[in-house]
Amino acid sequence: MIKPFEHQQKSIDEIFLKFQTNQRVLYQLPTGGGKTFVFSFLTKKWVEKTNKKVLILCHRIELVNQTIASLNQIGLTCEALTSKTKKLKHNCNVYVAMVQTADNRLNVNDNFFKDVDLVICDECHILIFDKVFKYFAFSKILGVTATPIVLKKITFFKCKHCKTVYEDLTHCCNDEVIEWTRPFTMSEIYQDIVIGASINDLINDGKLVQEISFIKNYADNSKLKIDNKSGDFSEASMNDAYNSEDALFNVVLNYKEICEGKKTMVFNASSKSNLLVYEKFKEAGYNVKLSDSVNKCENRKQVVEWFKSTPNAILCNVGQFTTGFDVTDVEAVILNRPTNSLSLFLQMVGRGGRSTNKIYKDSFILIDGGNNIERHNEWSDPTRDWKKIFFNGLQKEKEKAKKVHLDDLQPCEACGAYFPKAIDVCPECQTEVVKKEKQINQTESNLVTTPIKKIPTPNPEKIYLYTLSINEDLNFAYRIMINQTFDLFRYYRVSKEQYLSNLNDGRLDKKILEIVKHCYSIFNSKHDLVSGVHRTHKYLINKIKEKLANYYGN
Repeated sequence: MIKPFEHQQKSIDEIFLKFQTNQRVLYQLPTGGGKTFVFSFLTKKWVEKTNKKVLILCHRIELVNQTIASLNQIGLTCEALTSKTKKLKHNCNVYVAMVQTADNRLNVNDNFFKDVDLVICDECHILIFDKVFKYFAFSKILGVTATPIVLKKITFFKCKHCKTVYEDLTHCCNDEVIEWTRPFTMSEIYQDIVIGASINDLINDGKLVQEISFIKNYADNSKLKIDNKSGDFSEASMNDAYNSEDALFNVVLNYKEICEGKKTMVFNASSKSNLLVYEKFKEAGYNVKLSDSVNKCENRKQVVEWFKSTPNAILCNVGQFTTGFDVTDVEAVILNRPTNSLSLFLQMVGRGGRSTNKIYKDSFILIDGGNNIERHNEWSDPTRDWKKIFFNGLQKEKEKAKKVHLDDLQPCEACGAYFPKAIDVCPECQTEVVKKEKQINQTESNLVTTPIKKIPTPNPEKIYLYTLSINEDLNFAYRIMINQTFDLFRYYRVSKEQYLSNLNDGRLDKKILEIVKHCYSIFNSKHDLVSGVHRTHKYLINKIKEKLANYYGN
């Protein structure tokens, strides 16, 4: 019988407690923490306790299918509602519906669903669920998300004298009120929040794996512009920054030097950028596919199946696989784009954070090419305060700046007056404008990024437990140790000159021996790891040196 983990059961109990005093509650749990299983077990307990039905709303068909599979595993009967569903039979415990289809049916018949006592909204940070809440005035509502935050802004007006707040432009204290903005918070939809285990908690429990972060800014981000509708950077400004030949080359170069051969997801800025990056990988001979809403791509389902079954696959996409993408053996994530959205940043990076038994994976590589870590801190940042963000947002309210198009103005070098760039003579002092030759910023296409934190050496206890779990022998454990030791050289960007210097003066053997001795001692103390062939320290050191010799070409 499947049971919830301790942290999941704790969250279920807290949600039930919150519903005693609240009609609408939000639940936050990081990607990979098992949100679907939490609300599945909660659904089962709710059905058993109330003898009423539960409605689960999703925004993608993949999430509908995943949710039904989870509910079936724990013995609940479900009915799916998609655009192809003509009629419901109502012989189930749980309805699982596409939110738009549910809204369409409820608009025609507000009793379309029967005996619903709880509505669950999966990925509720996508603000499309509250439109159906009016049909469930007497039901409890649970929003579920890894990131309870949106970029939406609320506009209001404030008197600069008495500070009275107004919804519309008016006059107060004999003066026109000033326009202000503040962040929209999820607390405006939900009354309270239950916060599940943190990313760090889940890493320590083995449910997620640690990121190894590399920072390399491929492009000039200084001219990125905010799209007023989405709150994120505009596609046009991202295209300008991320479509140069050099910037694209850096993506492939960093992949080659740091994560070649690893299953990799590349998140690009736009469909235009996606195609260009894809073509660069293709030219370099890599096993790559692309997926977006514009370019001619293979069927999305076929692409996902290919990615799941291909160990060295590279998947280029534009925000298509940030949610509902159940591939656990992603080993590297490359962000070839900036985002102003903390939610999107965490979702993209979280694709690499899943733990798995398909391969040995105790960490994943994150190459950030868009200054995202600088904006949002690291993916596993332990100081992120979701309760504060839920109630207050990430930014404070501020006076809305007047729209001045400085990009279209130029200063006079003689008198300092600003005037349109199209004019060649200053209208104030008649000084002629001296046209300066435009400087081109050269991107350093031959540089590869380095890690921002110390990378741990191979962990023999973790390697042992994984080897045991898949019924492999001692030699398998040694192979993992050899590969991880080799990876340290490319992660730290040890140059060929450094490598040869350490090789010639004997320091290389000493460094490798430190790692080998520690792992060797632990492995050989585990009597349940058997092997027909005895391996010595020297043999293992030579195997690592052979791999390095091939890499450095000597």
